[in-house]
Amino acid sequence: MLVEIRCDSFAAAHRTITFGAGLNTVLGSAGGTNAIGKSTFLWMIDYAFGGEEYNRIWKEIVPHIGKHPVFFTFLFDEELHYFYRSLEDPRSVCRCTKNGKLIEKLTLDKYRKWLLESYRVTCADIEFRELTGRFDRIYGGENVYEKTPYYIRPREPEEKATDFLIRLSGGNDILKAIAAAEEKLGISAADFVEKKQKPVDLSKLKENEKTIASLKERLEQLSEQEEEAQLAFFGFDTETNDRINRLRKDLQTLVRRRNRLQSQVNAIAQVEPYAEAYMEGEFAELQRFFPTAEIKPFEQIEGFHKKIRQILNEEAAEEIKRLSAVISQCDAEIARLKQEVQKSGYAREMSARALAQCVSVAKKIDELTAENEELLRQKELQDARAKAQEEFKELLERQKTYIAELEITVNRKIAEINRTVTGGTETPPHLRIFDTKEIRYKTEGNTSEGTAFKSMVIYDLALATLYPIPFLIHDSNIIKRIADDRLEHILKYYQALGKQVFIAFDRADSVTPASKKILEETAVLTLNDGNELYGKSWSKKKA
Repeated sequence: MLVEIRCDSFAAAHRTITFGAGLNTVLGSAGGTNAIGKSTFLWMIDYAFGGEEYNRIWKEIVPHIGKHPVFFTFLFDEELHYFYRSLEDPRSVCRCTKNGKLIEKLTLDKYRKWLLESYRVTCADIEFRELTGRFDRIYGGENVYEKTPYYIRPREPEEKATDFLIRLSGGNDILKAIAAAEEKLGISAADFVEKKQKPVDLSKLKENEKTIASLKERLEQLSEQEEEAQLAFFGFDTETNDRINRLRKDLQTLVRRRNRLQSQVNAIAQVEPYAEAYMEGEFAELQRFFPTAEIKPFEQIEGFHKKIRQILNEEAAEEIKRLSAVISQCDAEIARLKQEVQKSGYAREMSARALAQCVSVAKKIDELTAENEELLRQKELQDARAKAQEEFKELLERQKTYIAELEITVNRKIAEINRTVTGGTETPPHLRIFDTKEIRYKTEGNTSEGTAFKSMVIYDLALATLYPIPFLIHDSNIIKRIADDRLEHILKYYQALGKQVFIAFDRADSVTPASKKILEETAVLTLNDGNELYGKSWSKKKA
């Protein structure tokens, strides 16, 4: 908790202010004198808690009293922690020794995080200033409008105010899940309307598959059809068919004849020429084994064979030459017939038509295949979106239930505090949170100013009782509007809250004796005309 604020620029009588664990009152004069420093001191308390509004006020003060650091001390787990802040470096907080010697400089964000951890605030995704800035209600601040105590500033989006209450009460997991679902669906919860989409026509999928099978069969037939069938398929007339058929037959005849001749040439060429033999050497070798053998007859027979081989080789060469000449004639005729077919253009036309038909069929197969793939993708997307929508709907129902329970919990505490404050004689204010996250807070049948400010204080007390709000700050412009008999019970509730409460109040003589006693006993600073916070008031004209 905050235990001390020290500023050497304060008046000598109160340069060091010590705070207690419960209610701490900045007491003004009985006459309600203004411009003595009550609200300024409350802003300085807020400054010690990481606020920044005092920087603005300080700039108005500096011309009159000069620049001045503000020292403050916290107590956590029986250990004192010393800090100071200065206008020269508004985004930093300095950790120091008891005597003010610098230990380290912290960024303002790091300091706030330290406070959040030191106060053991475990609410997820809540920063310290968001938590405290809604409940330091000081004159000049943006959160002092009594009819909307749930706003941290005027015209804050109601959804943001509601989300704060959800996070404060521990429902951040629902908000995160909804945010993730919103991103996934590309739509906000406020705009979500469950849509029944027209289902993907899977019968079209089966129809396409059947057509694809038929087209594939057709494409295969086009690739395998003989020329005659293709000519008929592509619509050539009878005369054209006959002519192409004749050309085809002539070509086939020539090709077959040419192939036979070539086969004969190949067969003859495969027979190796009869080589010259050195018979004398071979027969001489034979005579080694048979010395008495008569070799001459063998040599005569072999000579005859040699003449036969010579004749055969000559005849084979002549036959190959003759057959090659005939093959050349066939090749020439085949080339002539092919050229004639090509000149006629029918072959090219037939080929082009066949190719075009194949391309057309293949293209249609691709289109139907792509269409089926898209149908399957759309079905998957539709199923995924339907599932996401159902999950989103369930999350919104969870949030709705959570808000309803939150509303009941807060209103129960508000009603309890209201009974304590009013003795059960007045209707309690009621918090209403709609499914759209619009939020309302009012007392039915009572729109008086005093009731509105009393309801604001009760709202803060209820939330501070239920949730980990470290402290409350209520300025005199709020407290003094509450009826005296109600104020007495509110002051007692401040004392029993179990958390630090900082208030400013003047005209203590006008309240009930019990209230006066509490105010005087809890006063940590008393200011009046001639005893201002800084020892002087520069807003008053000199005599």
